[in-house]
Amino acid sequence: MPIVSEHPETLEKVKEAIKKWLELAGRKNRKLPVRLSCERPTFVLFFISRRSRGFKLTTARQSVLFEMKKDSLKLNLDRFLVSTAIEGESVCLSIEAPRESAHRFLERGLREIAETKHPAFQSRILRAFINLEEDLPTRTIDEATAAPTDLMVALEAITSAPGTFQLLKDDALLAAKVRGLNRKKQMLDASGGALSSQQVAEVLGISRQAVDKRRASSQLLALTQGRRGYSYPRFQFEEGKTVAGLEEVLARMKGLDGWMQLVFFTSPNERLEGKTPIASLRQGLASEVASVASTYGEQGAV
Repeated sequence: MPIVSEHPETLEKVKEAIKKWLELAGRKNRKLPVRLSCERPTFVLFFISRRSRGFKLTTARQSVLFEMKKDSLKLNLDRFLVSTAIEGESVCLSIEAPRESAHRFLERGLREIAETKHPAFQSRILRAFINLEEDLPTRTIDEATAAPTDLMVALEAITSAPGTFQLLKDDALLAAKVRGLNRKKQMLDASGGALSSQQVAEVLGISRQAVDKRRASSQLLALTQGRRGYSYPRFQFEEGKTVAGLEEVLARMKGLDGWMQLVFFTSPNERLEGKTPIASLRQGLASEVASVASTYGEQGAV
């Protein structure tokens, strides 16, 4: 099934993408079950008939998927507020521009908290970071917010907070865990950050399922994110494809988890004249990097 994927930046682009897709899909169908009912500068409403055959609407927190027989349109709507409601024989799809762009992430986060299975846990964390915000200078907050993952944002904030130094000094195990998280952040920074599975699919022009298949066959370096799935270090991708030689190198390290592989790629290596494997791959030295990876895979060290 061909899937058209769009990431519109404005409401106008949202409308254009839906209308264009409906026009193309409509050429193959007698009657379209979707109608634009209300259009304003801040939001649009679409009504989809619940009795329509061959048409399916799937919504998530940050995306909407339209499916009509063999044609599909997926909209990444992380810049908007998306909601649905049942009105008679129709499903109302509302796509709204945030009233205050500075608060859109907070609004989305609060919606997720409202659906959590552990409200007390989430509330205590939220209160802790509200208090933490008051103790940190604006520059530190800005630097923490720029971290590549939510966990890293929290780590940056906590380790910069007053009193953390004494806490780490008194708890050796906690200090070791923090050092490990800091090391992971450094590696992610060195690899150019990370992409989600959907972002990788868009970069490579393939489906999410194809990304999962490449990961499972060790053709991509993937870092587990628990229930959130996987993230993919950005260095692997160049001009819409994977870096030349990447798959051969990863094949030599199949037995290692993603983080151990990332240690290899981001660490300077004497056998590569002091360069990291990432830098060497970019210079076209794939066979040399693969040779070093074979040793790393066997011994767990270079």
